[in-house]
Amino acid sequence: MDQIDQTISGYVKNNEISGGALLVRKAGEVVYQNKWGYADVAAGAPVEYDSIYRMMSMTKPVTAVGILKLMDRGLITLDDPLSKFLPQFKDMQVCADKRYEFKPGMNMLSLLQKLLFFRMDRVKTVPADREITIRDLLSHSSGLAQGIVGLIAMMKDKSVRESLSQQADVFSRYVLDFQPGTGTGYSPLAGFDMLTRVIEVVSGMDAAEYFQREIFEPLGMTDSSFWPTEAQKARLVHAYKRKKGKLVDVTGTKEDMDGMLHRGPGYIAGCGGLFSTLTDYDRFVQMLANGGTYRGKVILKPETVERMHTEAPAMHLEPDPGQVWGLGVKIRQDPEKGKLPVTAGTYGWSGAFGTHFFISPADKLSCVWVTNRTDLGGSGSYISAKIEELVFARFAGDRS
Repeated sequence: MDQIDQTISGYVKNNEISGGALLVRKAGEVVYQNKWGYADVAAGAPVEYDSIYRMMSMTKPVTAVGILKLMDRGLITLDDPLSKFLPQFKDMQVCADKRYEFKPGMNMLSLLQKLLFFRMDRVKTVPADREITIRDLLSHSSGLAQGIVGLIAMMKDKSVRESLSQQADVFSRYVLDFQPGTGTGYSPLAGFDMLTRVIEVVSGMDAAEYFQREIFEPLGMTDSSFWPTEAQKARLVHAYKRKKGKLVDVTGTKEDMDGMLHRGPGYIAGCGGLFSTLTDYDRFVQMLANGGTYRGKVILKPETVERMHTEAPAMHLEPDPGQVWGLGVKIRQDPEKGKLPVTAGTYGWSGAFGTHFFISPADKLSCVWVTNRTDLGGSGSYISAKIEELVFARFAGDRS
């Protein structure tokens, strides 16, 4: 445990992060909790356990739970077509244009060159073999904004996202990057924002109200929301970017959450718009680790949670070696193949600004890590990877 402290203290000292906090549980009991560094470096304000963070893509598992609650109520099924709820997705086209094929070694410059002359209506296409399903969206296998065409389209579109309804019209005009269910990778924005719109259509509620009523209130996540109050903003950590070995404060700039997501006031970004705290998100993680129940409140059925962290696509698709998608989470199916220091079946996800969580059912182990540096790389963060390595080395198996 000293090594955990020394490692993260080193990241703060080296200006690799401004600060952060970590909470680890074994069989539901806290076995490690600590915090480091600053919420605001210039003001010398330390990180606290109730500091609020931009969770970015750690919003996606919350959105997945929102969808699965509707499934538990019999209002939706995994294999329902998206067009059942959003009719504009009925007749999608799929890229069949060699100009937009992914090639190993492709760099950002080549993408920018394509961006200059890109027009969606000039992409050569074929009709989709079948419709996008809810399962496809939850498991990043829909083809919606998951490849070069989708990436360029999002880079070219600088308009502000005003509403989920309006954004559904925008994304329905995208050309799919591959036939639904036949490929994978990652849908950073479109897939989970469209799932959030499905929640609105099926529940009849504004998405923020739905999440508040169905997830945050039952779990006691009092500091979790898509739009913090003025009082909560005082506890919001600053966002930083590392440049020339120093941390630059980018809070409120285009590199902060709202700028990155292009979202306007009131837009509920189910892909990455959640604000939360270490302790709040830990409640959500405990609920999953407990099979859908937290302190007597049933959020999901046990079999639904089991399904969530079971390989979801009908076709075996690995976004990374030894890893597969469940429903809103990535599963380490074959850690040896992926050279990962975790136990088989470990699942979780991360956020673009460095947040990370995982659950190991085999070890009855869960972990939540929070920090906010905008260029850490999300699931590819070396800091998250190191924390996994240290936590598993100390707490996996029968070690206590």
